Amino acid sequence: MNNTESELYIARAMLNAKTAVIADRENREQRIREKAVKAFEERSKPKEKREPMSAEERKAVLNSLKRLNGKTDDTQV
Repeated sequence: MNNTESELYIARAMLNAKTAVIADRENREQRIREKAVKAFEERSKPKEKREPMSAEERKAVLNSLKRLNGKTDDTQV
């Protein structure tokens, strides 16, 4: 192998390596863009609304919180 052929071989190997790096970078950027679009779509969805509690449910929650805090008087609401 003469000097010119070896230089061409080295140049070809370097170009292949650079091409692989560029392709990998473009693939990574594309994946990041896709994730960003997917995250934006998730944030754009309307949130589910909770059902409001009934008076009985609120009273039961308040009484259980009072019991947890050590207050046993259920007459005050």
